[in-house]
Formats: sequence, structure tokens, C-alpha cells
Amino acid sequence: MYDENEETYRTLEMIDLKVKEKVVESAKSYAARGFLCSESVLLAISDWLGIKSELIPKIATGFGAGIGGCGSVCGAISGGIMALGLKFGRNDVKERVTNPYWFGRELLERFKKEFGRIACLELTGCNFSAEAGRKKYAEQKLWETKCRQYIESSTAIVFDIISEKRLQT
Repeated sequence: MYDENEETYRTLEMIDLKVKEKVVESAKSYAARGFLCSESVLLAISDWLGIKSELIPKIATGFGAGIGGCGSVCGAISGGIMALGLKFGRNDVKERVTNPYWFGRELLERFKKEFGRIACLELTGCNFSAEAGRKKYAEQKLWETKCRQYIESSTAIVFDIISEKRLQT
């Protein structure tokens, strides 16, 4: 028996997958052009959402290499949280939300489930504040072999979180 709703849902899923692939490709393209991890994720998602601002990607620049090169939270995650904030954040304290930071936690948990950690230092094995760490990063081509994977994954997770929330409303 033909179920029009089921067919519509499958069609929407296929469209979302194609859109998701384009958004992830966009993040990869920004990274290939020299944008930082945090900038690449924020740019790709803001493009998809149709949000333009002279502050994007400026606002994300300091979050690269684990926030200012300190090896803390991965810049791709930070850029993703900023991108989620564009969609779910608030502009006014009167916007009462029980859990205003749910989307940040959601991204962190999904990323950690996939990679086992969230800190740049642990993900790359490099201490960017030391010459030896920066040298190791360059010599092992970790931008190409690891960081771009984190950019792709963070972008995909952000896309999924936004898409899932859209389906719930």
C-alpha cells in the first residue's frame, strides 16, 4: 500500500543528505583555502543558514588550535558551537530558556562519542605553544590527515542538530 507521508519523508531525507554533503564540502573548501578549523565550520553553517555578517569568520579566529593555540577544546567544535548559536542562541535576556546551552553540550557529546576526546592537544598530539609541537604538526601533515576530518565531522554534526530540531518543531 502506498503511503504518501512515508514517501515524502524519504524524499526529504534524501534532499537533506544532499544538502548536508554540500555544507560539509563547503567547510572542506574553506579549510582548503586556508581558513582555520573554527572559521571553516562557522562559515559553512552560516552560509547554509543564509546568515551574513562582517563578524563571520572574525569572531571564530581566536578559537583555532584549541583556543588560541592552547590545545583546549578543538576549534572545529568551537566554530560549531558558534554556528549553533546563530540558530539557537538568544539576543535578549528576556528570552527565558531553561537550558540555553543545550546545543553546545549536544555537539560536544556527539563529537566525543565519535573521536573519544574533544581537546585539540589530545586529538592532534601536538602542543601548539611549543616549537616542537608546531613542527610535529607540520611534518606529520596533521591539518590534512586529522584536522580536516574534525572540521567535516563537526560540520555534519551541527547540520544534524539543526535538522533534527527543525523536524521536532
